[in-house]
Amino acid sequence: MSEFDFKLNVSKAPCVKALIPFCLGIAIAYFLTVEQIAVHYGFVYLTGFLPILFLVKNSVKSYLVSAYLSLCFLLFGIQLTFNRLPMLDEELRDTEQLWVALVDESPVERDKIYRMTLEVIGRFENKDFQDLHQSLLVQGLLWKDSTLAVSFGLGDTLLIRGKITETTAVRNPYAFDYSAYLKSQGIQHQIWFGAKSFRTVARGKGMNLPLLIENNRQLLNDRFHQYIPEQSYAALASAITFGYRAELSNELMQTFSKTGTIHILSVSGMHVAIVCAVITFVLSPLRFVRRTRLLGMWISLGFIWLFAICCGLGPAVLRATVMFSLYLFSLMLRRDLIGLNSLAGSALILLCINPLMLLDMGFQLSYLAVFGIMTMMPILQRMYYSYKIGIRQSLDLLYMSIAAQVSTTCLALFYFHQFPTYFLLGNFIMAIPSSIIMVGGIILMLCPIDFVNELVGVVLQNTIALSYAALQRVETLPFSSIQGIYWSWEEMVLIHIILLGLLIAFRFKERLLLWVSMLCLLMFICYEFRKEIALQSYVGLRFYQLGREFGIATINEGTVNVYSSADSLSQKNLQFTIHNDITRFSEIQDVFFMNMSRDSNSVILQDTVEMIAICNKACTTDAAFILLRNNVSLTNSNNHSFIILDASNSWSFINQKTKELDSLGRRYYILKENFAYVWDN
Repeated sequence: MSEFDFKLNVSKAPCVKALIPFCLGIAIAYFLTVEQIAVHYGFVYLTGFLPILFLVKNSVKSYLVSAYLSLCFLLFGIQLTFNRLPMLDEELRDTEQLWVALVDESPVERDKIYRMTLEVIGRFENKDFQDLHQSLLVQGLLWKDSTLAVSFGLGDTLLIRGKITETTAVRNPYAFDYSAYLKSQGIQHQIWFGAKSFRTVARGKGMNLPLLIENNRQLLNDRFHQYIPEQSYAALASAITFGYRAELSNELMQTFSKTGTIHILSVSGMHVAIVCAVITFVLSPLRFVRRTRLLGMWISLGFIWLFAICCGLGPAVLRATVMFSLYLFSLMLRRDLIGLNSLAGSALILLCINPLMLLDMGFQLSYLAVFGIMTMMPILQRMYYSYKIGIRQSLDLLYMSIAAQVSTTCLALFYFHQFPTYFLLGNFIMAIPSSIIMVGGIILMLCPIDFVNELVGVVLQNTIALSYAALQRVETLPFSSIQGIYWSWEEMVLIHIILLGLLIAFRFKERLLLWVSMLCLLMFICYEFRKEIALQSYVGLRFYQLGREFGIATINEGTVNVYSSADSLSQKNLQFTIHNDITRFSEIQDVFFMNMSRDSNSVILQDTVEMIAICNKACTTDAAFILLRNNVSLTNSNNHSFIILDASNSWSFINQKTKELDSLGRRYYILKENFAYVWDN
């Protein structure tokens, strides 16, 4: 056994008892509508009874005390989440104001806009500054034009004239829900503004820890590019060493995702463990002197937190750093560390700082992986174990990969919709190279000697080249990944409950629970199989919501054709909006794509009959479906034609056209600012 005593004794894990109602409170505040004032006063009144409870706890039933404390943690979770999700007053929402905002995240360039995170601190009314009761995080969307010169950055103060509105909900089936992602970051509002609607009034006034961290990470990344000649390999080394993924290409990310090694690109417990091991080795002489032993522990603690700051303080590295900190404190205090309690304790600490971290994918996957390793490793070791050093270490690595993959697979399927078939092979290939890259990366971060850094850079480049080439070979193997798996959140929760039942049954040899869990798993598999058969026999049509662009998909029993004004199916806009939907019916490489003009009229035929007409200019058509664009006139004698008006039309034209269609009793759908039109045959 390792120095961590991974036990499942919940009675000795009070943090677990507190974490469950606390997380439930966060979920309630995030997903449900709750009266904030009632929660606030309820929490205040309940916590007011805590001193009395400690005085009379010996005369009160233990289950009543547990229920009372659980309710306190539940309300505490709700209250903290409310504080992270402030709402703008109704009288200020959707009205044009002069806002004062700090740039909280550097602007990112997109096709037609700059996207950034702003912290709105107040507004001007009649030249008087009025601060908000609580600062508000909003998404800033700046239109690009020929007069625009973006000269502001992280930490600057802007004066913006515009309307703050609620973020736009998802408008396409199975598309990436960007508004939900923003809400998990504490952002529920957005503001659109143009080049003439803002000005920079202060530079660096909002400089804070995130700005310093980002600058430091950029300097470290530049250092890696200095000593590793191949730029793509330097970017990969930065990602593996300290989690800087801004320069990674989509192809590289796909390779790691399809081989089940994407976790290597996220700084986690393994990274912190290597840093801790290196620091412990360097400071090992201090362990032999009683007076300096404690000093060595404090130095180690400082170094792993410095490393966490260099890694951007992401959820996974924070989890590992807090757990190692608890471990070091337990050594200082000469206390035993119960693994499950330390895991729950670290989660409690992080969620008290930022409760919305519970909704972060990295946070969820990180804690599930560690929980799986803690709970499944003893089961796997019980099946077969060897006390020979080489075999034991290989088996532990194998069991750890299996436990982490099994515990995170369901959540990964929910987020990524694909399963890496050869994940064991991929992790086996990267086991040693990833450690070499991390150790070499740490040397590059710390070593001031150019000759040593140049030598390390050559070693890193060759290691990355060989391991990446091996992963590419794995990616090209038949059935390297199973794609198109889409689960609802209800299915995801259900399968986790079933797996938890199986885990408890295997761990504690509960035969009845095992049979019940196996039966539920079989029923779930049958349900998913039936759903897959239904998808393969589906016939339908989609008009996607793509703003002023257009995208149409025809689906016929596994055959998918996509017609769009986009240049290709790999365009980012289409990747985020339609890929998830069409890959439910067909592999993306089997989808037929046709680029269609934004200016001229086009027709999509079905069995030599006009099925869909795309009218960019005045047209005459009797197609079954007509996409009307750019405020053009239409001559149509088929009263059964279905008219669709997208966002390329003005609202005045749409209002005029809908009145005309209503008077004729014609069917139509307004695609502009609405959900995609889905037609099921």
